[in-house]
Amino acid sequence: MVLLGIDVSTYQGDINWATVASQGVFYGFAKATEGATSRDDQFARNWSAMRSLGIVRGAYHFFRPGRDPAQQADNFLKAVQTIEDFDLPAVLDLEINDGQSASVVIDRALKWLEIVEAKTGRKPILYTYPSFWEDKLGNTTRFSDYLLWVANFGTPGQPYVPSAWKRWTFHQYSESGTLRGINGNVDLNQFNGDLDGLQRLLKGRIPLRQGAEGNVVQEMQNLLEAQGFDIGTPDGDFGPKTKAQVITFQKAKNLLADGIVGAATWSALQGSKPMVPPASAPLDLINVGKSYRGAAHQDAALKWLQSQIPKATLDEFAKRWRQ
Repeated sequence: MVLLGIDVSTYQGDINWATVASQGVFYGFAKATEGATSRDDQFARNWSAMRSLGIVRGAYHFFRPGRDPAQQADNFLKAVQTIEDFDLPAVLDLEINDGQSASVVIDRALKWLEIVEAKTGRKPILYTYPSFWEDKLGNTTRFSDYLLWVANFGTPGQPYVPSAWKRWTFHQYSESGTLRGINGNVDLNQFNGDLDGLQRLLKGRIPLRQGAEGNVVQEMQNLLEAQGFDIGTPDGDFGPKTKAQVITFQKAKNLLADGIVGAATWSALQGSKPMVPPASAPLDLINVGKSYRGAAHQDAALKWLQSQIPKATLDEFAKRWRQ
């Protein structure tokens, strides 16, 4: 299963995130800040919308090597405020040198990464592109412990990776993607793994919605089943039946009944006592009979019902019906 993601900034304008989510976008990176003072004017809106729709979200900072890294880290942290356990780690976008030497760029970028890691408790992700890394920074290996988000436009899932890293984590493979809900082009990305792999990048449980697949989905289904909700066989596939039972559970817990398993729903599933879902209305055979039209599936259903009822009960029913 290919996990599609996008990265956005003020250049995409007002995004209809609900429409974006409906096209199988699992995660998104939003620009938060640039340099020591600049902040993206769409960040707060993008950040909030991704959470509300169950899109795994990440925030990135465009690094200006000519500015003080501590001030840049402070700018980013104040803009983002809180990186939740269900969010991706912070991202440093390192793709220009501002006329600085390689050693200055490297030292200052590392300083930003160290400050942000100390403040968030999460090791950030590094974004860059191969020619900058090799030609401008000499293919330094000082960032090899950081997860790599590599920009290399071309075949999805097969990026060129600088030898300073053994593997890539995210691949930005297009800068001219199109999606409903976004005016103009948008960057498209692929994750190097499945939903369970994406879960391992988070401290908390990953947001889930219809269309998700993996062991983490089966874990959620097992929790629902343990609460007495009928989702069928827990199979790791978040389909319509699972969504319906998630909504029923959310209503029972006075949560937003949107069918998205976010932080609040995960918490309720993991911490609540077993409960019985609300009972459906009693079956009325008279109303069922009124819908009988002699269709093949109705005849089959009646024959099945007859096979389940003892003969003495059927004889008594037939007697009363004729009278």
